[in-house]
Amino acid sequence: MTVPQTSGPGRWFSPRAIVMTVLALVLALVVAGSLWWAFNSMGKTKITATFARTVGIYKGSDVRVLGVKVGQVDEVTPKGDRVQVKMSVDRGIDLPKDVKAVQVVPSVVADRYIQLTPVFKEGMRKAPKSFSLSVDDGQTMVPVEVDELYRGIQNLTDALGPNGANKPATGEQEGALTKLARVGADNLEGNGAKLGETIEQLSKASKTLAGSSGDIVSTIKNLDVFVGALRENDAQVRQFNTQMASFSKYMVSERDQLGQALNKLSYALGDVATFLDDNEAKIGKTVRDLQPTTKALLDEKDNLKEVLTLLPLTISNLINAYNAESGTLDMRLTIPELQDPLTAGCSVLDLGKLMPGDPAAKQWSASMRPLVDNCSKVAKQITKGVLTPTLPILPFGIMSNDRQQQKPSPGTVPGNPDPQLKQTPPSQRGGN
Repeated sequence: MTVPQTSGPGRWFSPRAIVMTVLALVLALVVAGSLWWAFNSMGKTKITATFARTVGIYKGSDVRVLGVKVGQVDEVTPKGDRVQVKMSVDRGIDLPKDVKAVQVVPSVVADRYIQLTPVFKEGMRKAPKSFSLSVDDGQTMVPVEVDELYRGIQNLTDALGPNGANKPATGEQEGALTKLARVGADNLEGNGAKLGETIEQLSKASKTLAGSSGDIVSTIKNLDVFVGALRENDAQVRQFNTQMASFSKYMVSERDQLGQALNKLSYALGDVATFLDDNEAKIGKTVRDLQPTTKALLDEKDNLKEVLTLLPLTISNLINAYNAESGTLDMRLTIPELQDPLTAGCSVLDLGKLMPGDPAAKQWSASMRPLVDNCSKVAKQITKGVLTPTLPILPFGIMSNDRQQQKPSPGTVPGNPDPQLKQTPPSQRGGN
């Protein structure tokens, strides 16, 4: 009997379809796992480090940064007197270029792990994705083992024991360490409290010095600079010391007179203090009355500076102008204000310049400013345009304005030298 084929859901659950579906799922899982492994391995950092030993480090041990797991040990291989450890760090973890690998023992019985240090910070150079660390370059470190610690203690005990430093000398029954302990105990007997107090004070002093380490370093640097300056100026320093020694000897020889002078000075200072106390009000009033004068001097400081600068030159010129033969002054007096008296007269209206520091004068000067300016303009026009062309040259430069006087200043007009003197060399000139 033949069963007719039907096109229904049952045909999808045939053995062949189930096998194909399972194979497809297995293939998809294999491909997904391969892709995940490849993607996860591509971003990892591979590190090959050599250690002096690797007690408690196995394949799968943690690789940490600041105690946080960031990878694992992939392989541990002995290489002669060294052990090669291959590690991988998860993708996304940056390491500095000068990173080091350290084996850490969290406890006596716990598994060890490898710590990478220092931590990467912004601005550091990044390590490549694959690099090596060597114990010979100090890039890897291992902890001290317990048996090594015990062995070191045992060696120290043997060195200090009766067969070592504490071995009695010939004819003696005590070793050097025993004598030291006995003598120390005798010296410290009854001084336990003082010793404890001394240690406590030393602890406080150490804390103070630790808190002031920056100041101490700065002081040492400044002392170094000071000593260097003394070394470079050794001759001047020696001369200064010699002069100070001479001065000290002089002061010692004059100590009686100096003491009397200081004694009299104390009386004088007492009299001055009494005078100031008695005349405090008057002195204060005098100082306050000097304020306008001080203000006027301050306002005219530029003019005073010019006067004090030119006054020595003026006096020197006056001395040089004196003619001893005739008993006269060979000079010509020219007063600038007399050259333009009209403008000088207008400046009299400016009370602010005549009475500096006076508020009323400044207020008057501000109100009269237009009149003063116009007066000066009119005076200049009259002097230049009217009087100057018609007036003769008057004494002392009166109304001369920009014109030169008839008699030039001495030394400003060249003379008429003899042509023969100009052509004949000085060595060939004859003399009578």
